[in-house]
Amino acid sequence: MIFSRNKIDLQKLSLVLFLFFGLAKISYAQQYSLYNSRTLYDSFENPSQRAYQVDTSRRFAFNFLIPTISLNGTFSGPAEPAFKSLIYDGVFNGRDITLGENRMNTINLSSNNYIAMLRVLKSVKKYKEMGISWQIRNDGRVRVTNEVFAIFDDYRVFNANNLSNLFNVNGYNQSYHQFSFAYRQNYTKRFSLGAKFSLLSGISYTALKVDKSEINMNEANDEFDVSVRGKLRSSFKFDDFKREMLKPNFKNVGLSITAGASYHLRDGWTILGNLKDIGFIRWNKEAYEYDFDTGKIIIDNASNNNADERLADSLDTQISAKSVNKSYVSMVNGKAELMLSKEFGNYKPNLILSKTIYYGGGDLVLVNNYHIKNHVLTASAAYNTTGIVQIGGQYMIKTPNVEFYMGSDQLLKSYEMIRNYSKTASPYTSGYTGVSFYLGFGLKFGSILEHQANATNISGFRKNPIGKFIKGLVGKKD
Repeated sequence: MIFSRNKIDLQKLSLVLFLFFGLAKISYAQQYSLYNSRTLYDSFENPSQRAYQVDTSRRFAFNFLIPTISLNGTFSGPAEPAFKSLIYDGVFNGRDITLGENRMNTINLSSNNYIAMLRVLKSVKKYKEMGISWQIRNDGRVRVTNEVFAIFDDYRVFNANNLSNLFNVNGYNQSYHQFSFAYRQNYTKRFSLGAKFSLLSGISYTALKVDKSEINMNEANDEFDVSVRGKLRSSFKFDDFKREMLKPNFKNVGLSITAGASYHLRDGWTILGNLKDIGFIRWNKEAYEYDFDTGKIIIDNASNNNADERLADSLDTQISAKSVNKSYVSMVNGKAELMLSKEFGNYKPNLILSKTIYYGGGDLVLVNNYHIKNHVLTASAAYNTTGIVQIGGQYMIKTPNVEFYMGSDQLLKSYEMIRNYSKTASPYTSGYTGVSFYLGFGLKFGSILEHQANATNISGFRKNPIGKFIKGLVGKKD
């Protein structure tokens, strides 16, 4: 059996996840604790934000190809106890899952990694900054019924006939390279604008929607039949994923734009707004589309007890037979965001509202920063539309020319996961399963750009102006 009370077949489980769950991932890894931090990361994610402190920061900012990495994942829903047993013990028990009520589980896993970031302070006047970056992103979402998990454990948990729409799932996954140019400047002392223009290179895309499904039991003959109907789009065959696909090749090309503005009110409050990553990817004509209707897949368990394994193989065969090559366009996971912030001495809170535009979902976040000299301690609380509350923490070293930070948007849940892995047996902690981690670095180098009134070197003055003048008079003429 794929999900047995012995160690599971991970290769077979991966295939089932590909076929039935669409490799679920979603972009809840926004690192909200870095918003309004004036780090290199913040200046690219929120392009109206400054990355420099004039008169002290050096002109060029670079991460020296040390990636800013991030990972954030959650599993929430009524199948949570069985899921914990799967990830911690490698066993799965679907018999404890409530069936027949079409109850849904949500799987989230995302990453947003900046491989390279280079930025320059072009001019002190109006604080003009520009930069280029390369990041690798992954966005997506899947909602899965309890029954999908249960049938791959033991089909005999279904003890009624004509059970309809118990296996309807809906999800997508999209990963891509993003190469960007960003620019910002102040238009008044209080108002600034910024934009980030991006060229995208798609890595992989999967979208699955099952809109009709049914299971019928025949206990007398010890068999059952399953049928599913829906649509699947994928940029690759699941059994033919190649490492070369991870390299930027622009076979699947796209564009996106981020526009942001910030305004400083007279009473000290700051308002920031973004329309973020509004764009698309066009997947080439070698991509696949499946309009499938499997009909009745009859599984006879009398002669062989590997019913769930044969069901997975039959689904794979039936769905794959319906593939056609087709080009199509997918939207990237754009967002609308609003932030309100104010400094109270060493304490700076940020209230953030983020709403996805095309795929649904959103976050309401409170980020609390406390500055102690060159150190920043952060505590955050985020509520998203899946009903999950995430408690995060961050530590940062921040000077005008050096920044280093590490943190987690799910600090408590990440600790729980580490503690659960250290246990030799259940029971495990209750509530949703979550893990999150991010780490980044930036360094500024080059000359210091200063306001003219504070400049240590005044433009137009030379070390030896008299000698330069005489040399110009007697020197060789062209």
